[in-house]
Amino acid sequence: MRLGVETAPSTALPASLWDLIARVRTQRSAQDRSFDAAEAPLSIEERRGQLVTFYAMYEDLIETLCDAAQYGPAVHLERQYARCRRWMIENYAPLRRFLCAYLHPTQEDAEIAEKFRFSGADAFEALIAPPTLADFLAHDDGMMISRMHRSREALTLYGNHLRTAAQQESKAN
Repeated sequence: MRLGVETAPSTALPASLWDLIARVRTQRSAQDRSFDAAEAPLSIEERRGQLVTFYAMYEDLIETLCDAAQYGPAVHLERQYARCRRWMIENYAPLRRFLCAYLHPTQEDAEIAEKFRFSGADAFEALIAPPTLADFLAHDDGMMISRMHRSREALTLYGNHLRTAAQQESKAN
């Protein structure tokens, strides 16, 4: 199902969430259009390489968040979170357009993004919305593990899609 304001009446989500999703979609549409105009399409192999690079940084982020949940926002973990967060902000947009098909947005993701005035509202973006690790921990809504599972599942499903597409492409050649 494609999320959109036009589907709001037939769902059980509150109107406030639909309003927030509409605002984020408007922002994202403008960002996606500027990205489309600036970039040529990547080959399947290039997209697979992009995913592998992204996944490595994602694992660093997840490890940092798990360590912080156990040990608190130590200085070295704050530095690691800042590095991962900066990288994710700079590199998520090209993948987001493909991963969003595998993500299941929640109201909690949207609320975290709005709380930190972050433009995104999916599980990945909720993990990097807080500007510091201390903020992340202070505003933990109990959904961190769920976000990790949903974002990892989206990466896995997208990776499976690319593997299948590469196999079909090699058979066609």
